[in-house]
Amino acid sequence: MRRRQPLVAFAALVLLSAGCLGAGVAHADTAAGTKLYVDVAAAGCDDTGPGTATEPFCQIQPAADAAAPGDTVYVTGSNVFYAPVTIRSTGTADAPVRFIPVSGGATSVTVAGTGGGVPIAFSGAQYVDMTGFLAETAGQTAVSVADSQHITYRSAKVQSTHATAGTPLMAVDASSADISLTRLHVYQPSGTAFASVAGARNITLADDYFQSGTVSAAGTSGIDLAGDTFWAQCGAAVSLTDGSSGSVENTVALSNGTTGCSGTPAEITVDAASAPHVTADYNAVNPASSGTDYDWAGTAYATAQAFRNATGQGAHDLDQTDLTIPGFGLVVSEHSPLIDSADADAPGEQVTDIDGQARVDDPVVADTGAGAGHVDRGATEFQDPLAVSDISMSTGQGTGYVGATVTATAQWSNPWSDPLDGLTYTFDFGDGTTATSTTGSATHIYTQVTGNDEIQVTVVAHRADGTRVGGADIWYRVVPLPGLASGVGCQAGPPSAPDTATCNYEVAFDPYTITGDRITFGDGSAAVSVSGWNGSLAHTYAAPGTYKVKQTVTDSGGRTLTTTAEAIVGAAFVNAGPTRLLDTRNGTGAPKRPVGPGGVVRLKVLGVGGIPTSGVTSVTLNVTDAGATAAGYVTVYPDGTARPDASNLNFRAGQDNPNLVTVRVGADGCVDLYNAHGDVNLIADLEGVTITKATTSDPGVSGLVPMAPKRVLDTRSGIGAAKGAVGPRSTTTVKVPSDVEGDQTVGAVLNVTVTGGTSSGYVTVACDGPTPPTTSTLNYRAGQTVSNSAVPCAYSGIFHIYNSAGHVQLIADLQGLYTNHQQYDGDYESGGRPFVGTTPTRFLDTRAGLGAAAKPLGANGTLTVKVAGVDGVPAGASAVLVNLTGVTPTANTHLTAYGDGTLPTVSNDNLTAGQTRPVLAVVPVGADGSIRIHNALGSLNVLADLEGYFG
Repeated sequence: MRRRQPLVAFAALVLLSAGCLGAGVAHADTAAGTKLYVDVAAAGCDDTGPGTATEPFCQIQPAADAAAPGDTVYVTGSNVFYAPVTIRSTGTADAPVRFIPVSGGATSVTVAGTGGGVPIAFSGAQYVDMTGFLAETAGQTAVSVADSQHITYRSAKVQSTHATAGTPLMAVDASSADISLTRLHVYQPSGTAFASVAGARNITLADDYFQSGTVSAAGTSGIDLAGDTFWAQCGAAVSLTDGSSGSVENTVALSNGTTGCSGTPAEITVDAASAPHVTADYNAVNPASSGTDYDWAGTAYATAQAFRNATGQGAHDLDQTDLTIPGFGLVVSEHSPLIDSADADAPGEQVTDIDGQARVDDPVVADTGAGAGHVDRGATEFQDPLAVSDISMSTGQGTGYVGATVTATAQWSNPWSDPLDGLTYTFDFGDGTTATSTTGSATHIYTQVTGNDEIQVTVVAHRADGTRVGGADIWYRVVPLPGLASGVGCQAGPPSAPDTATCNYEVAFDPYTITGDRITFGDGSAAVSVSGWNGSLAHTYAAPGTYKVKQTVTDSGGRTLTTTAEAIVGAAFVNAGPTRLLDTRNGTGAPKRPVGPGGVVRLKVLGVGGIPTSGVTSVTLNVTDAGATAAGYVTVYPDGTARPDASNLNFRAGQDNPNLVTVRVGADGCVDLYNAHGDVNLIADLEGVTITKATTSDPGVSGLVPMAPKRVLDTRSGIGAAKGAVGPRSTTTVKVPSDVEGDQTVGAVLNVTVTGGTSSGYVTVACDGPTPPTTSTLNYRAGQTVSNSAVPCAYSGIFHIYNSAGHVQLIADLQGLYTNHQQYDGDYESGGRPFVGTTPTRFLDTRAGLGAAAKPLGANGTLTVKVAGVDGVPAGASAVLVNLTGVTPTANTHLTAYGDGTLPTVSNDNLTAGQTRPVLAVVPVGADGSIRIHNALGSLNVLADLEGYFG
């Protein structure tokens, strides 16, 4: 089969077809001839002539009639409608007659069919080139060619509002030849978009887009279709019959639905009389689901492979098995098989695509086409996707701030890795200010707010020759400058590292640059510089306490802000014992003799009874007086320090009274026990220690989880154990209801009460089972109600109470849990808290008006006592350790200490009328920074001594 090259009838036409006519395009005179002007909107237009720029024709027809070889007719569009024109002009190969728009877009000149006339008709014309027109009709032929030769109609539109059966939108008659219809947008609702009849010769349809209409050629010699795109109604795109000859190459065809169609014809049909004379290759077809790709010589082929195998045609065709062509067909995306896969030498193929865009090589797609050059299948050539895709603003995409410098930066989409050297960027900041840059960025300072209104920020990039490369825009709002804002917050470390705090810091968004962000930990250590909007730092302190952590932030706007937080670090608790460290009755820990009035027992604790020799900050002792000759009290304090004005143990003559004491250890590893009056024997049993250098290998290392007091055992009513008094030498097992995971509970803080004993005895609270202990937690007499605090180990939440003699009722109130678990939930901490021991300090004495009014607390009365921020207790303390003392009540009563909320049904200090008795209590700090102390019956004075706090 012969292969013909594109029509090149005259050099002038080749030059004009190289680019798309756009708005304001100037047209050079490439051949000698007269310039004729047409402008229907001109005030002085006249169809009698002379057709000059100052006195143009009103319509195209008189200009066409007047045009001679080499003349150019310039038609002004201005979105007006021109009457149909019949072009009979006769040019020559060297001096064609040209019709082009003088201004506006490529199809701004509209010629509309009126009264059934054909908008643009070529009749007996020779060597005519018409570019950039829109032929519009209503169901009739829009462009007709009759008895004409060497006619070019290009870079134009042809459209109809509806189709009329048997009437083609474009038609070429039997006596016409060398007709070129290229780079057209053809809109035909249905039916035939182009038709040529027997006798027509040498017709080129190239780089055209047909929406819905079909190309039909019957008995036409040399019809070449190259690079066309069909969005074909009912599936039919091309039909060559009755011995037509030519080629169908680089064509893309897909179905535009089948509604209202009778059958679904093939995309490409070539009948038996034409098949020997037609070449088909490098096409891409997507028929309707019920249609076929080809009907060739009377045989239907559903796939390109089947067509190729049977006919030898379509060796490089693609079909629905290879790709899915997007709707409308002109949309091509990167990596499409249509790219760089056409035959550049196909008969009729154009040097530019339908929009006048140059043929380009896509570097990310392998070349699979043929011929000299890189050509895509279909009417459009996929262009370099290099584009300014966005504008990034240093203050955020949506908002800017008055007075703050904002940097706008052009963002590129550059998949082909084009060099971006030598570009000039023009930024418009939307407030009347522009800036030019060669770097792709520009800075600006807004001086006024826009409120809720938005302004448009744009950027346009140009090459050195002025060619526009791309542009982008965003909508932007300008608001007042926000204040500098930052925050720091610290959490205590886990029990395995109680002397460590982790501090989280952050800086709110700042339009200025942060030039400094420093953290100081309040212990004299060097400041630490940090970066980023947020983060965390761990810091280890040399001693327990509350430290003020400061974050100081500065920005490039000259602003400085300091925010503070408390870091509470302390000691972890390790249950120990019970182990007897002191008994003056038998010489354990001190000489064997009673302690006289004003006497002090210096008790060595470090390195004794399993206590480590270092790292211990305090010890918890159960201190008991025995055989006192007079009423008095005992004060326990660190050796080597001044004796505080506080008491830990108050007693009457002849009674045995215990009380739990937590006391800091002196620098020499000793603690002192001072006796105020009379002679008394002193006993001290170790219950636990607090340490600052813990190890994770010891599961007993724990922190306190304070909680509202809760009764977990009452044998009088069957809470926590069987109902009924426990017998002599019995062990009661109690399960603690835990707020943390049971296998992480290692200890408990309890207030244990005995009442109704049938004889004198003692109870011991421990984690051991039924083995009788050698120490006591609480001594009682027959009929007495008495209480004391205990801190037994409670692995998996279980502890035991051993009763020595008689029958007695047992009561236990839970004040807190010791856990080896620590976790962080966002900004909130859960798990055990460290302990910070303090010098025993009296903060409440109703006898003297300290911390409350100077009067006894009456029946059903409650004292609210501020503790946070008092005597060294920080605002962030979760609980305080208090030695609570009731003084000479007028009736049998009990005291209950709690944080806030509803009065709990528990007791801390059980007293008989006239008795003075202390008890150690862990009391949660209420939301208002206070604790509450409630008296049940009668009236009494109340004392409270601070021994420490929990973080």
